[in-house]
Amino acid sequence: MPLNNHSLNEVSLLLQCFMIFGVVTASISGAIRAIESKMDITGAILLAFVTASAGGTIRDIIFNVDVFWIREQMYIWLTCIIGAATFIFIYYKGRILGNKKINFILIVTDAMGIAAFSLAGVEKSLSLGQNNSIAVIMGVWTAIGGGVIADVIANRVPLVFTQELLYITVAFLGSVGYLILANNISHTTAGIISAIFMVALRLLSVKYKWSLPTISSN
Repeated sequence: MPLNNHSLNEVSLLLQCFMIFGVVTASISGAIRAIESKMDITGAILLAFVTASAGGTIRDIIFNVDVFWIREQMYIWLTCIIGAATFIFIYYKGRILGNKKINFILIVTDAMGIAAFSLAGVEKSLSLGQNNSIAVIMGVWTAIGGGVIADVIANRVPLVFTQELLYITVAFLGSVGYLILANNISHTTAGIISAIFMVALRLLSVKYKWSLPTISSN
């Protein structure tokens, strides 16, 4: 999908917005992963950083461009602050919130992170002149990569490898839908519609336990 100068400027602005929102929500999600794995505040900060940055880091290495958090180091401080703040908040308010509410926060922030990072991956690909297929692949990877690596560090089987609950599927459909919409309407409007779709689909898949069929070994 070729982009003119106006579209490139819009893509650049949207990429910044998606990355900031994705980093915030993914940092909260990563910190909660650490809390559930009985880690201390340093573990929460580490997993916040990994969840928020690992997918984008590998994407940028593949594209042979400057890694986003090295080029703009505010992302490092943002993940550290959000990770520490999440740990401190739940440490003091965890009993009031209860495990169910904490788990709900994880699900919601995870869904928002999927949406934001899917769109960020697609936008980054478009800004570098990549074709639609690469944009979709990088949209999916940017969305799931950080969570997969964070789960491995936390000694948990990554969710996407067990009970997917439309995790990868949400990122894939959202990325494809965004590309289709962006060909017909503004990138901003396409991004809003796609993000709402991904968050809603992810939350519905968790609520109703939707998942793709698997092959039983029995």
